[in-house]
Amino acid sequence: MGQGYAVIRNAVTLPACELALVGIDAFKRAHPAAIRDNANEHGQLYRVVNMHLAIDALANVFAENSALATCDEFFGEPATLYTSLYYERGSEQALHRDTPYFCTHPADRYLGVWLALDDVDSGNGPLRVVPRSHLLPAIDVDALARKLFPDPSVIPAISDAGWNAYQAAVQHQCDERGMQAQEVHVQRGDVIIWHPSMFHGGSPHRVKQRSRRSLVMHVTPQGVPVHQIDVFLNPDKPVAAKAAWRYYRHGQRRIARFREIDFGHTHKLPVRRLRWPWL
Repeated sequence: MGQGYAVIRNAVTLPACELALVGIDAFKRAHPAAIRDNANEHGQLYRVVNMHLAIDALANVFAENSALATCDEFFGEPATLYTSLYYERGSEQALHRDTPYFCTHPADRYLGVWLALDDVDSGNGPLRVVPRSHLLPAIDVDALARKLFPDPSVIPAISDAGWNAYQAAVQHQCDERGMQAQEVHVQRGDVIIWHPSMFHGGSPHRVKQRSRRSLVMHVTPQGVPVHQIDVFLNPDKPVAAKAAWRYYRHGQRRIARFREIDFGHTHKLPVRRLRWPWL
């Protein structure tokens, strides 16, 4: 990943993608109350966290994903699934690094793995990346934290101020060097993997009626704890050496076990109420 990202073509078979989409459609029909406040006027869902825990066919596209060999090589051990985000429309998210909310000790024990479940081009919100942005000089997070939070013991796990200040510092580095974002167009079954320090975001979703179904998988080696901005901005904060969550086996891979599915950070429901395992 010399550019900070890699595109793995046909990493998931088209039949596996189709089964995942059938499972998602069945889930939506079976649980209209769960999705009602999340879907837009076109019925498109946005940022559903850990939907793979309810739909086995969606977990399959992780476990049967040939792009994971690249992740295994990067980590030097097998990749496991920590969490996922399911989208049916473009995120349109500003350029950012994941590291403030996917902080690992040691660093770089996390990768983003983005699976296209639709063909994606400039019309329906493709991913955009800033090539080689993972090689930029390290941001002085200690100085940033002292400015925002003079007492490091009170840094919250989630902080818009901390997030925005860090991303602005990375954007400034890119601007100084004339580094520009570019869109990545892919087809169903293709996977994009990005480095933890890759500056990336979502392009505008111009043709609103077109879906842009995708699954973002956050992968780590088994047992690696993932911390948030309180640890990212205070690297000396004592943290657990092992993840607090357990894993279950799905095919030849392991998946972290959580109890809830989050619909766009507006409401959560227990996995046991939403299980749709028949595919």
